[in-house]
Amino acid sequence: MRTSRVAGWVALLLVASIGMVPPVAAQAPAAPVELRVMTFNIWYGATATDLGKVIEAIQAADADVVGMQEPYARLRRIADALDYYVSPRMHVISRYPVLEPQGSDGGWAYLLLPDGLAAIANTHLPCCPYTPYRIVHKGMDRASALEQEANTRVRRIDKQLAALQPVLAAGIPTFFTGDFNTPSHRDWTRAAIEARGLPYPIRWPVSLAMEAAGFRDSYREVHPDPVAEPGFTWTPGYPAPFVYDWDVHDRIDFVWAAGAAVSLESEIVGESRANADIVILPYPTDHRGVVSTFLVTPAPAPVFVAVAGERSRLGMGLDVTFHAPGGPGEHVTLRAAGSAAPVAELPTGPDGTTDTTVTFDTAGLEQGAYDAVLYDAADTELALDTVVLVADGQPPILTVADDTLEGDQELEVSWSFAPGNRYDWLGVFRAGVSAKVGSIKAWRYMDARIDGAARIAAGARGAGPWPLPPGEYEVRICLDDSYRCRVSTGFTVAG
Repeated sequence: MRTSRVAGWVALLLVASIGMVPPVAAQAPAAPVELRVMTFNIWYGATATDLGKVIEAIQAADADVVGMQEPYARLRRIADALDYYVSPRMHVISRYPVLEPQGSDGGWAYLLLPDGLAAIANTHLPCCPYTPYRIVHKGMDRASALEQEANTRVRRIDKQLAALQPVLAAGIPTFFTGDFNTPSHRDWTRAAIEARGLPYPIRWPVSLAMEAAGFRDSYREVHPDPVAEPGFTWTPGYPAPFVYDWDVHDRIDFVWAAGAAVSLESEIVGESRANADIVILPYPTDHRGVVSTFLVTPAPAPVFVAVAGERSRLGMGLDVTFHAPGGPGEHVTLRAAGSAAPVAELPTGPDGTTDTTVTFDTAGLEQGAYDAVLYDAADTELALDTVVLVADGQPPILTVADDTLEGDQELEVSWSFAPGNRYDWLGVFRAGVSAKVGSIKAWRYMDARIDGAARIAAGARGAGPWPLPPGEYEVRICLDDSYRCRVSTGFTVAG
């Protein structure tokens, strides 16, 4: 059983035999809380090493919140082992509840701290082409390096920072973890490149964009000298101690912070005392982790409602957390998505209740999408969030609009009850060919949607031309950037 450390947010379980817990009285301004935030790329889900060592590393780091990269659909296993909350769409695990209200769309989530909120974002920017390799091994000049960054990682980070602007503008302390696959301009200074034998200093644009958005590099705040304390995270080895002698070591994994979060400490998690503050042996991944300690002043919550996860087990209690104005007659309803008729309704609590969680009994409901809606006494909608209820053992359902394609016809694909991992993807393969050994003819991400539809056509990524050569094919749902594919459906390309 998970024990919440969130004082001041009252769990309100409404069933026939249990009454309402009285709300917490009005509180003084939020007291600062110490929070340890970690970024950790676990190298293909530690499938070639040891997932137990990944869990050990998080425990040794004593991380409260972890933004992970490459979990390969093993995030729930890690969270369960640690008794943490989990967001498969965000690739985040946490000791504190992780809430994704409507409008967050996988770009950020709230962390439910004592007396208020912080926010978390997490990224894994494109790895290739990797610009430091081009600079060191191919003689790429500074202008070409900056152009390459602009066309790859800058384009991606600009979109993510734009999605975060409402959270930052609201004054919510925000953390941004990730494998950014690019160094910091604070590490390629004149003094640092002379010490490392690099060809020239460069103002790396992703780190500049992060700072322009109001973020601070927690490691460099605590360790400002890149010569004395380089803090390299790439790479300890494949796995350690094996490292190519041509590799370019750098700091590309970051814990950024914005708003009311004071950096107290920042440590490297890795394979040896020479390169890390926290040592795990054998070390399970090709990136060192970073864990930073902050003194955070939680922000007051805006009015919101959020279901515990984008997907929930049918028949289990459905937790819905909210911040309400606290007026009389406020209530939360559960209704089938797109319907105005509630299937269940619960009061928010006694008058004056602003922050709490209600639990709906989902036994007897049908599978599918439902809206949790916060209303005032006049039934004015204050906030809404959506969840998909899925029966135990229900596999994803995958269909194609037309099982025979002719000419340059697009492949129209629909799915429901998908896992909702951040990087679940649709792949087109020759019928009967293993995803691990066969070429991917075409593919696209599912955008972490549990129910959805997409088209695969000319311009799709993959090894095959479009239209595909005549023959038998399968489209598959594959999990979280891995080659484990859950379901498939066949189609024919006519000759």
